[in-house]
Amino acid sequence: MAKMLVILLTGKDNINQEMVSFNFAINAVRNARATVEFMFLGRGVQAANRNQKSSPQFLEQIEELKKAGIPVKICKVSMAGEGLTENDIFPGIEMVLGGVETNARIEDGYSVITF
Repeated sequence: MAKMLVILLTGKDNINQEMVSFNFAINAVRNARATVEFMFLGRGVQAANRNQKSSPQFLEQIEELKKAGIPVKICKVSMAGEGLTENDIFPGIEMVLGGVETNARIEDGYSVITF
């Protein structure tokens, strides 16, 4: 069975690509029965900011990830770089060190897919 770490690197300047990343992850689970984890990294952490204009759309997508059984994580270092705190992001997202998390998934046999 395929194992994938889907990483969202794209910032709020490309909402379409952000939405593609969510749909890719969900469809990989539903259609290909893959094991998938999702992580916000770099400028991608902007999509997890609940205080933005597009937050209802992003919250809906994050909830769909969770319903599909996909663990959702966010890089603490990237959050700090974007000026975000734990209170700024949607609830239920696990805070991790992005590089460490990526390496751990690679060691576990995951392929890394970036958007």
